[in-house]
Amino acid sequence: MSPNTSPADPATTTEARSAAEHCAAAEALFTRAREIYPTLSSRAHDQDEYRRCLDWARMHLRLAETITAGASLVLAHRQLRANPDVPLYDTYINAETRPWNEYIKNQHDPAERSA
Repeated sequence: MSPNTSPADPATTTEARSAAEHCAAAEALFTRAREIYPTLSSRAHDQDEYRRCLDWARMHLRLAETITAGASLVLAHRQLRANPDVPLYDTYINAETRPWNEYIKNQHDPAERSA
């Protein structure tokens, strides 16, 4: 494959990914951008391919960060609920953690992945 041709984009898959898988996808795209850079020309196609790799890598890193933040929120909520000395009153965090709980459960149980 020539250094400036586009590989099959792993970001187009519809299967759910973990934060680690998004980080790995970002790393692969950064590696691809580094491979393209030495032969980068002023042609629009070459510039677009380089920019596409960086944009998709950035998107994967943001998704990994979001997944990590959601998992941290769920963990903090569970720890607070487990401590009877901490009153939770009428918090709305449960509305946030419910979808994250479902997402994390689906990540670890492929038989129950929601459509």
